[in-house]
Amino acid sequence: MAPHRRLPPEHLLDGSELLFEYDGDIIKDLLDNHFTPGNTRLDLMSSTFGRASDFDDKDCIETQGKALDLQSVEDDDAFTPKSKKDKSLNVEPHFGTRFWCHSIKKETLNSWEKAVVPSLPPPSSLLQLPPVNPFIPKVFDLKPLPADDSHHPLLNCSMKLCISVGKRKAWFPATVTKYNGLNNEILLSYEDEDEKWHKVDVLPSDWTGMTVAPNFESTLDNKAIKYKVVALALQGEGAVLKYGDESDFDVEDGVQFPAIPPAQSESRLPQLICNTQALKLWHLQDRKFHRPIAELRMRMTCADANKTPLQSACADLFVTLFGDTITETTYLASVCELGSSISSNDVGFGMRVHGFDDKLMDLAEFSLNLFFKFRGRIEKGLPDEVKEGRFEACHEVLQRRYHNHGLQASKLASSIRLRCLRPSQWTSHAKAKALEGVTISTFMQTICTILKTISVEAFYHGNLTASDAHAATKLISTLIKESGGGGLPKKKRPKLPVLKVPASIEHHLITVPSKDVSDPNTAIEIYFQIGPDNLRDRVMTDLLSHILYEPLYDQLRTRDQFGYTVSTDTRWTYGVMGLHFRVVTTAKSAEETVARIDRFIVDYRKEFENMTKNQYMENLVGLAKHKLLMASSLSDECETFWSEITDYRYDWQVKRNEVLALRSISKDDVLEKYDEWLMPTCRKGEPRKRRAIGVQVIGVHGGAASLGRPDIDSGDTNEYIEQRLVEFHNRAKNATWGKII
Repeated sequence: MAPHRRLPPEHLLDGSELLFEYDGDIIKDLLDNHFTPGNTRLDLMSSTFGRASDFDDKDCIETQGKALDLQSVEDDDAFTPKSKKDKSLNVEPHFGTRFWCHSIKKETLNSWEKAVVPSLPPPSSLLQLPPVNPFIPKVFDLKPLPADDSHHPLLNCSMKLCISVGKRKAWFPATVTKYNGLNNEILLSYEDEDEKWHKVDVLPSDWTGMTVAPNFESTLDNKAIKYKVVALALQGEGAVLKYGDESDFDVEDGVQFPAIPPAQSESRLPQLICNTQALKLWHLQDRKFHRPIAELRMRMTCADANKTPLQSACADLFVTLFGDTITETTYLASVCELGSSISSNDVGFGMRVHGFDDKLMDLAEFSLNLFFKFRGRIEKGLPDEVKEGRFEACHEVLQRRYHNHGLQASKLASSIRLRCLRPSQWTSHAKAKALEGVTISTFMQTICTILKTISVEAFYHGNLTASDAHAATKLISTLIKESGGGGLPKKKRPKLPVLKVPASIEHHLITVPSKDVSDPNTAIEIYFQIGPDNLRDRVMTDLLSHILYEPLYDQLRTRDQFGYTVSTDTRWTYGVMGLHFRVVTTAKSAEETVARIDRFIVDYRKEFENMTKNQYMENLVGLAKHKLLMASSLSDECETFWSEITDYRYDWQVKRNEVLALRSISKDDVLEKYDEWLMPTCRKGEPRKRRAIGVQVIGVHGGAASLGRPDIDSGDTNEYIEQRLVEFHNRAKNATWGKII
């Protein structure tokens, strides 16, 4: 019978992994009486002794296929595996493998018996006990929520209320969005977005033995209103708007616009705890996932970040060296499910610490201490925590990383496209050249210049109260002050200009060879620049990408067989929106691919215009449902909020607002933008100017895919790419969209 037959159904998946009973006596008996040197067997394998060439098959042929009777010798006998007369020689009966059994000397066993006795190693021993792990969490309790906005079994569930209307009673759908524990009241949001408080008749203490499930019934407002629960929220889900009456609407499945959750109250959104020039800290206590975990995200904005290739390269080297220095500490933290990371970006650095909230700030304090120790050390050199020789090792690692960057044609195409839009985003080649010959002195001088003027913006999210956030504020502020102070006015924040692609009838094509001379792939990216971010254009860009994705893939990948990678999506580049088409092929030339994408845009315009109302609504509803998907984890939800901070938008309910905007968009609205942004001709058939960049990275295939590959030496590829980028920037006259974020 299969082992799973013996498992109860509730443990079918985890029964073979989990231990259900603890018996300390059995464990002690195993350790004391059975796991002893006297019961030890050592297995040694070697290719030096007992080789087949040392024996004739006929010497042992009679033992093969017979029952195995182990032959062993005492510890005083010599172990001579090459001797045919060795008494300990045995042959495994099925495969004829030779092996020897030899008892362990009594003196050795006695020494092992002494070693088993618990004791500290002598001072001369190289063995030592591992250090006490300071990151082992001890408190796993969930922090209490504010009494006027706390947890309740009915919170976020959907219900129907029987309310008297005149002389008759009617059922009204509503969702529980808030609970006030001080007054024992719930806030209900109705379908017309009206909100009203109702007193719960069941006392808080009486909910302990009750189970809230669909069809659960009770009363509100001193039994004036009867309610019935229709649906409960899943873990991580917000307010549920499922009333069980979708069949009341005469619509086909997938065409009905999804219910939009009510707007969150201010207390449910990130709160600004500290707002100074040195530190800006946001806080949000978790109400969805109910886990003793937290996230701390930080962005260190530096006034002199990324101004030159050398500064950008030294920032990358700092990140590499920092990670190398704290490896031992982060290993101890990782054993306790605490993690940390650091990265460089266009405005400075980013740091993330995540895991159990009990010890999270201990790891954050250690990381920040080391980070700020690099400030003001131009004459002192590297901090003492950096071990000797690690600077040179990290320098070499980074140079190799720069050398390997862009070896894949698709990644090189994306890098070139981004470099076209952001001239100050230095290439790996430029940074590698700047890093050549950099000494510790040069590095420290550069990194101290970068870190001289700094401000920190942080988001503290999870199982944390406001007092925890204030404690984190105090810690970070103290570290900034003690390391030399901080404060960066908004006017001195690094500028993030995005190049305005010149409007032109033809694409601005940038054609380069792939860096890897053995890469057969040719990667093509067509980027249509739309303009500065605004809510309505943003959701229409998302909708266009959603509508185009499947037919583009079906036409170019499935029918035309252009390549395995065919896609379209949106791009949001420091406040400037765009639509992006990508094809990676080994079968077609770059010129043919670009022409096919343009032809697809023209051909699909007719299909889009003939799209039925239901077909359009299916796309609209599909995108709306995707945007309303609940976060799968605390880190997922944290990432959504953090992206609003890093993008300087601070739209905490961005997904809800986008769905609200989607609801008002008609097919004619999207067609108008389709013509304006993508179509190469106007309705009169005359050429239309578009802001479009075409990046072609041509591989070495020998067939059509390699047609048009620039004939240059592989060693000159990086310089050739730089020249093409400079030419494009000159054509664009380095004009930007101005200050957007």
